[in-house]
Amino acid sequence: MGIAVFYFFPSAGLLTFVGVSCYHFGEQHWEGKLNPALHPFPFFTLYGALLFFLLFTFQYEDTLAVVSQISSVTLSFSFFWMTLGLLCLLFFLTLFRYVKSFSQIFMELGLLIVLSILFANASLLFGFAFYFVVWHSIPSLQEQISYLYPSSSSFPLYQYFKSAALYWIMALLGLLFAYYYIGVTEKNFLALFFSFLAAITFPHVVVIGRMFRRKKEHED
Repeated sequence: MGIAVFYFFPSAGLLTFVGVSCYHFGEQHWEGKLNPALHPFPFFTLYGALLFFLLFTFQYEDTLAVVSQISSVTLSFSFFWMTLGLLCLLFFLTLFRYVKSFSQIFMELGLLIVLSILFANASLLFGFAFYFVVWHSIPSLQEQISYLYPSSSSFPLYQYFKSAALYWIMALLGLLFAYYYIGVTEKNFLALFFSFLAAITFPHVVVIGRMFRRKKEHED
C-alpha cells in the first residue's frame, strides 16, 4: 500500500511519510522519558519534525532535488528556514513542560547541537543514515529484543537476527533489483531510496507503537 501511494499520489505519500516518521522518531527517542500527565503525541511529532527540518535546511539543495523527483513540487529555501525557526521556538516552549529533569534537558540540547553540526557538514544521505542507524535503529533494536526475548532467554540477539534475517534479505534484494533492473540512475537513486524506506516505515510504525502500548500495559 505504501508503494502504491507513492506511485499514484507521490506528493501525498511523501507528506505522509515525513509526518509519520516525525512521530515515530520522537516516540522512539522519548518513550518513557516525558511527564506522564501529558499526552506525548504532540511532543513526539514536534521533536521528529525538528530533526527532519534541521537536516532538510542544512542540506537544502539535495532535499529539494529529492522532493522534486518524487512529487514535482519545488519549495523555497525560506520555507525551510522559517519552518525550522518555528519548530525551534515551539520545541523550547514545550521542552520544560514535558521534561522535568534539567540534566536531561541539557543533555538533549547538547545532542541536538551535535546533530546540527553533523547535518551541516555531511551529505543528505550520510546525515540521514547516521541519525537513522545510531540515534534510531540501534535503540529500536534494543527495545524490540528486550520485548521479544526477555532476559531469561539465551542469546536473544542471535534469536532476533535469526528471525529477522529473511525479511532483511528480501528487502535488500528488492532494493538491488530495482536499482539494477528498473533503470534507476544515480540521479534519482535518493528518490528511490526514500520511497523504499517510506514503504517499510508505515507498517513498522504500527508494530512499534503496539509494542510500546503492550509494554506499558504489562508495567501497569
